[in-house]
Amino acid sequence: MGAFPKKRAWLLVLLLWLGLIAAGYGWLLRYGFAPGQMATAPEIVPPSLAASNYVGHAQMFLALHPRCPCSRATVKELAKILSRIPGTINTTVLVYKPAGEEESWLQSSLLDECVNCRVLSDPDGRLAASLGSLTSGSVVVYDAKGNLRYQGGITASRGHEGDNAGERAVLEILSGSCESYKSMPVFGCPIQQSGTKQQPE
Repeated sequence: MGAFPKKRAWLLVLLLWLGLIAAGYGWLLRYGFAPGQMATAPEIVPPSLAASNYVGHAQMFLALHPRCPCSRATVKELAKILSRIPGTINTTVLVYKPAGEEESWLQSSLLDECVNCRVLSDPDGRLAASLGSLTSGSVVVYDAKGNLRYQGGITASRGHEGDNAGERAVLEILSGSCESYKSMPVFGCPIQQSGTKQQPE
């Protein structure tokens, strides 16, 4: 084999390698920015989640899959929101537990970071579903009057911290500078209930 065929073979290998890298990068981008599913949140807090001592205060609910790699970024963003809003924001974290799993399945250092939050075990994701939250990272906000103000995520993509439209919307609503309803995409792992079929990611 002469020098030219060898050079052409190496060029083909290089082009194939670059093509595989580009395809892999493109898949990662599509996956990272592919939003999860949401259903419509109720206009008022479901009775199963209402707490008498929360009356007269804004309420925020986060559906969290403790073993989803995207969840840590969501918890970090939640902490930022709570640190920037003065006053009482009653925050509840609904921690997904698949049907048939023991409570030990919920053990995660991630939950230690959910400070100043009410943390509830959510078997089969039923509580989250009552809020229309079908994806980990879903946040639902009700104002002090009990009106639905926000539904969606608080990260820009899967597992990425940083300033984003969802976080800004929640901050505006909780600070009182926005009184309209807002919704943003949510990025995270599915919260799948037994007996239901989740759309593929």
